Amino acid sequence: MTELVALNHSITPDAPQPDAPQPTLVGTVHLTDGIQITPTGALIDPTITFDEFCLGLQNCQQVANGALWTLGDLLLYGEQRGEWSEMYSQALDVTQKSYATLTQAVRLSKAYAPDERVASVSWSHHREALVEKDPDARHALLHRAATEGLSREAVRALVVGDPPLRPFAHTCPKCGHEW
Repeated sequence: MTELVALNHSITPDAPQPDAPQPTLVGTVHLTDGIQITPTGALIDPTITFDEFCLGLQNCQQVANGALWTLGDLLLYGEQRGEWSEMYSQALDVTQKSYATLTQAVRLSKAYAPDERVASVSWSHHREALVEKDPDARHALLHRAATEGLSREAVRALVVGDPPLRPFAHTCPKCGHEW
């Protein structure tokens, strides 16, 4: 069995942890070969390649965005079920998120139908673009953000009429990579 690393400790993926609550995820969620999601973090095979690491980061970002969209979609569905009158109370307890977070997730899911969401930009980009009232302009802005690699902050600046902020160049002190 491959040994996986979590929080600098070696554990085996199927070994029960003493006094730890059992995860409720159905099945194992893999970000990529050698990286699994658990309810409390990641299990990482210490022999993963740099490419697997980068793919894991990319997939993690997609999962994070998908989770916010899914939260909003689930709550929107629950709102439409009239017989589920205590749905928000239950959602607050189950998710342990604030009421503001839950209502913001629903607001975005209402504003953007699944086929109108731009997968190559974050949920936060969509939140910033929502200030733009014209749906066509909002859609164009999200596609511009995707094409030009605009940050969430740059989208916010464009919506309020400011020029987009120029991203700061960062250089890795070890390899010289710039981003």
